[in-house]
This record gives sequence, structure tokens and C-alpha cells, in this order.
Amino acid sequence: MRPTSRPDISLTQLRYFVAAAEHGSMTWAAEELFVAQSAISTSIANLEKALGTQLLIRRRAKGLQLTAQGIDLLQRSRGILAAVDDAVHALRPENTSGRVSVGCFRTLAPFYLPDIVSALEDSHPELQLDVTELLADGVNDALHDQSIEVALSYDLGLDGDIDREVLASVPLYAAVGAEHPLAARDRVRLADLIDEPMVLLDLPVSRDYFLQAFTENGLRPSVRYRFANFEGVRAMVASGHGFTLLNQQPKLGYTYSGGELHRLAIVEPTMPLDIVLARRASSTRLTRKAELFAAEARSAVARVLGAETQSAS
Repeated sequence: MRPTSRPDISLTQLRYFVAAAEHGSMTWAAEELFVAQSAISTSIANLEKALGTQLLIRRRAKGLQLTAQGIDLLQRSRGILAAVDDAVHALRPENTSGRVSVGCFRTLAPFYLPDIVSALEDSHPELQLDVTELLADGVNDALHDQSIEVALSYDLGLDGDIDREVLASVPLYAAVGAEHPLAARDRVRLADLIDEPMVLLDLPVSRDYFLQAFTENGLRPSVRYRFANFEGVRAMVASGHGFTLLNQQPKLGYTYSGGELHRLAIVEPTMPLDIVLARRASSTRLTRKAELFAAEARSAVARVLGAETQSAS
């Protein structure tokens, strides 16, 4: 039986493809890599031929657009190139230059990612961080297909073969507009909310977590609006269109539209959400560059939540 043939592709082709995809231009990719534009174009064309699929759509005067297959290969190629770089630099452990592919849960990114990136740029400017924004249903896939090494995520919907390092637990709270009758309170019972319209943060897995707080207490909320955008939910609530349940607590109670939110502790016991560093349990140890990201993530979470605790006390 003849072995299955594999596409004949090279690391150079992957590097040229990643550069072109990230810049959206073969010309800019060529400038970054100090090669001729024709070399980039020919290499990517040969890569597409070897794989039997189109990766980039060439649009005259509008740059490059990734196809669905191109998006998938871009994520995987980043992981491959990062692993190769790490293997090469293994003989020099002090060397942390190169790329590392990591993930971050979408609603966590605004709270922690700026601190992490700033710290890494200050301490390791030679390190290039490639971040993929993920939702609960995407963390497992990204870790399993090795398009990322590690993710800063909520412990929501993670598979059993995913290792979790718990960095913090954040409680569930209710929020209403500053002019809402319930805003005169500091605490609220879930039973007091079921007759109010609910504005639900409607994200995969997350939605079930928020609704579970009611169902575990034999209650059924009246979901009136659903939004996949964290700030969209907050803006609707601040404008008086109902209440919501959330975990992350912005430092300011104001929304983009200028409305103000009032937080309410929940009287009934509810399950907090763990913020974790997630990685494949079967994988080898994290690369040195991924460890640097993990270390800064630990510090950022401790710093941000520590500041919140102090301001609340």
C-alpha cells in the first residue's frame, strides 16, 4: 500500500504567507522580509498549488483578503513557526526573540491584555505576541489544533483534557441603571429580578452560565434583549431597559453613551467564574516565550483584581 502523499511545502513559504496575510499586501510583506515582491507572490502561488486551495484573494488596489482556508492556515502557521523558532532557540535558553501565538477570551481582553502587552514590550521588546480573540466555544479548538499555545480564558466549556491554572474567581453580580428603583439597594434577590426585563450577554456557553443562576433556584428570568457585545449590554441597562448579570467589573460605572450602571450583590449563592490559563494537558511544556506571556497574565490579573478589591473596600 502506497503511503499517502503529503503537500511539498516549506517553512519559507509559511513565513511569506503569514507576512503577506498579516500586512494584507505582498509588497509590504516583501519590504518587511527584505525580499523581492515577486518572491512573495511566487512562493504563495506555489503554496496554494501544493495545498490545492486558494488562501488569499488578490484584489486590485484593495490588498489581500484571506479565504476561510487562509484564516485557518494563518492560525496554524503561527503556531508552527513559533514552535520552530523555540526549537532553534532551545540551545540558547536566554534568547526570547520571535513570535508566540496565544489566545484571550473576548470579554477578558479589554481588562487584562493591555497590561500584559505593555509589560512584555517593556521587558522583552524582541518578543512578538500574536493574539487570537476567542469565545468559550473556540478555546478548545485553538488549543487542540495548536494554533495557540496557551489562553487567558474563563473556565467555561473547556474540555476535560485541558489543563487549567486558576488565577482568580470573579463573582456574579446584577446591574441596573442608576435611575432604576433597585439602584437604591446594595443587594438583590434573584426572585426580585424575574419580573424585570433581562438584557442577556448572549455568547456561546456564557449565556447558559448566566441563565443557570436562575434555573438552579427554580426561577425563570424574562429575557427581553440579547446582545453579543459586552458594552452593548451595559449601555442598554444603563439606559433603563432592564437588568443584566455579569462578572467583569469595569473601573468606571459609565457606558459609552454616558449612562451609569449600579452594581448589586446577589443574595442567593451563585457560582463564580474562574479566570484561568488554559493549555492542552497532553502537550509538552510551554515554550519560553509562552511562559513569559503566562507570567505577565498572572501579574495582570492579580494587579487588576487587587485594585478593584481596594477600591471596593
